[in-house]
Amino acid sequence: MKRQSNLRSIRGMATWLKIVLIAGVLCVLGVVGLVVAGGMFFSQMTSPDKVKEVASKFMVIDDPLPGGFKYTAGANIGTPFVVIMPPDNKTLITFFVDPTAPKTGTDISPEAAIDSIAKGETVAAAPGGSSSSTKKLTKTNRGNLQVGGQTMPYVIGHAEKTGDTTDTANTFFGAVKSPASGKIVYMMAQSADNSATAAPITIEKVKVLTDAIKSFN
Repeated sequence: MKRQSNLRSIRGMATWLKIVLIAGVLCVLGVVGLVVAGGMFFSQMTSPDKVKEVASKFMVIDDPLPGGFKYTAGANIGTPFVVIMPPDNKTLITFFVDPTAPKTGTDISPEAAIDSIAKGETVAAAPGGSSSSTKKLTKTNRGNLQVGGQTMPYVIGHAEKTGDTTDTANTFFGAVKSPASGKIVYMMAQSADNSATAAPITIEKVKVLTDAIKSFN
């Protein structure tokens, strides 16, 4: 029942991440066959131990996760991404690494990345090679968090979603730069609750998880 609840919640995740999952599955299907490969890949992608292994490629975080958070999905499809959820399954927290290699004089800063997101401009390419974008956030708040020994600029606000009838703050984006690779590591928290009584995404909720991050690789 717990796995079924997690899978139902995954359906509410951001569109770019759905594309990533579909693209990843299709790539595997073409190599080892439709039924067998699809089942094996999806099983590994939702295995908490496997997801934790993927997370370790770009960050060091408390084990076990704080506050009952759990590893829900993740894979390394050209670049790693991880989905973590709280016990009530009402928030999707996604970490992903911008696969774009930094170029001298042209690499983007975390501040510039968040500026772009706040304006609804194109976000970094998603894992698997698909581009990702978000609608312009409204009623936004900007700020900085100390996460893993770095300053994480962030924006929090309301982003339109299918079936959403409120203007509650439902989306958080933060970004840091990996000291090892120089690539941007994004953190996105998004409400999976579209009801009229959905609780907003708050910095306090985000900090339950970010305070457990010790460093970025």
